[in-house]
Amino acid sequence: MLFVEMFTLHRAWTDLTDDELLWEPVSGSWSVRKRAECQTPTPFGQGDWVVDFDGDLVQAAAEGKVAEPLTTVAWLFWHIGSMPGRAVDLDFLGGSKKADTGWTSPYLTDHPVFSSADEAVTTVRDGWRALDRAIQASTDGELEQQTRFWGYPGHPGPPAPGYQILASILNEISHHATQVCMLRDLYRAVGGQTMPRRPGL
Repeated sequence: MLFVEMFTLHRAWTDLTDDELLWEPVSGSWSVRKRAECQTPTPFGQGDWVVDFDGDLVQAAAEGKVAEPLTTVAWLFWHIGSMPGRAVDLDFLGGSKKADTGWTSPYLTDHPVFSSADEAVTTVRDGWRALDRAIQASTDGELEQQTRFWGYPGHPGPPAPGYQILASILNEISHHATQVCMLRDLYRAVGGQTMPRRPGL
C-alpha cells in the first residue's frame, strides 16, 4: 500500500481539478453526467448524477466484436473511489459485510458517483487510510479466514483467504489509479482539448 500510494495514488489525487475529473479525451468517452445528459442505455447511479454504461456493448467487447470506450477520470474514480473504504467493512476485517455480496464492486452494489474532484479525492484518500489502519490492526488468523469473493459472471467464486481478496482489491485500485495518472498526463499534454477520434476507437 505504501508504494501504491507513493508512486500512483499520490499522482492520481494531488491537486486534481474538476476540469480534469470530467475531461473527455475523445468524443464518446464514458463519464459521469447529469441523468438527463446520459448517453448510454444502462448507466449506474441512483441520484442526479449517473455513470455511463452499456451492458450490451460490454458483452460485445468481451466477445471481441467491439472496443469499449475510453473512460474519464470521473468514471474511474466512481469505479474505485469507495472501494478501499468498503473493504474496511468486510467481515474478516471486523466489519459486517461479506465479500460474496459484491459489497466492494461498483457493478453489484450502489457506489457513490462523484461530480467534483474534492469529493472524489476525499473519498478515496479517507478510505485508503482507513483500509491501511484496518489491515495493520488485523491478525494473521483474520487475514487467513476463508471467505468467498464475488466472481464474474454472476456467482461468488471459490473460498479464498481474506488476504487474497484484499490483494485483488488493492490491484484493482492500483491499476485504475495508473489509468488516472495517464489521463492527467494526457490532459496536460493536449491542454485539456478533446482529441480527434481515430477510426476503430
